[in-house]
Amino acid sequence: MMCSYLLAAALLAAPDSPAPFEKAALERLQMLHHDEAANWQMTVGDDDPTLAELDPTPIYVWTNPTKSTGQYGAVYVWTWRRRPIVVGSVFSHPENGRRLVCHEFHSLCPEPLHPRRGAGGEETWEPKAVVALEPLSDAPQPEESASRRLIQMRALGRGFSAHSIDFGKQRWELRLLTQPLYRYQQVDGDVIDGALLAFVTSAGTDPEVILALEARRTPKGEAWYYRLLRFSDSNLYVERQGKEVWSSVRDQRNQFNFNPDHTYRLIRDTMIDELPELRKE
Repeated sequence: MMCSYLLAAALLAAPDSPAPFEKAALERLQMLHHDEAANWQMTVGDDDPTLAELDPTPIYVWTNPTKSTGQYGAVYVWTWRRRPIVVGSVFSHPENGRRLVCHEFHSLCPEPLHPRRGAGGEETWEPKAVVALEPLSDAPQPEESASRRLIQMRALGRGFSAHSIDFGKQRWELRLLTQPLYRYQQVDGDVIDGALLAFVTSAGTDPEVILALEARRTPKGEAWYYRLLRFSDSNLYVERQGKEVWSSVRDQRNQFNFNPDHTYRLIRDTMIDELPELRKE
């Protein structure tokens, strides 16, 4: 279990950290969300399965005051061979006098992924495909130094723009956070450097789209690769240099709680009694 001083440090370190509650309530919420994340085991591979490692410190803490009378959540990563292979957002909100806990995941795993969970809710997650990053066309060659590559990643991120359209047909502009949520280097294999960047809703700090960027060694030299990850039940649209490059639109196959290959999964999981620190007298 994560110690309270680590939780407080995570809140202070997280970019755009919200502070809508008293300190005791924040720590209690973070403990709840951490324990929910730790209840999942992410196993990679079929022939020689390996357990991925959960980073116990959230990489981002967020709120969305416009949804469900106020959502509050934390984003975690599970790593394998020092690379993030699952991004998960655990969040909760008041509902009918109690608190609903939700789990939202997206795979970044290049091998078959087998999530399993301990005691708790009944729903599970079964990704049906591996996830590959795509070459980022027209991107410059990765710089030699880590500091210069960070500058590059931020500049590449600014080349994208994103927006969402909710169930009420309202459009929300998504803004790119200035700093990556997560940075990883010295990864096993061909990855030189990588980062997760987030586009968050203008209604709060809720990450709706996550952009994965990686500098990789290839037979033709070093190059940038990318992948856009859905983290919303709204319709999502992403453009690069004025041209749409990705969308996630709700339909019969791309539903509220999963995408066609189930590499994305949203679980409205467990209803619990409201936390004492958050009860309204």
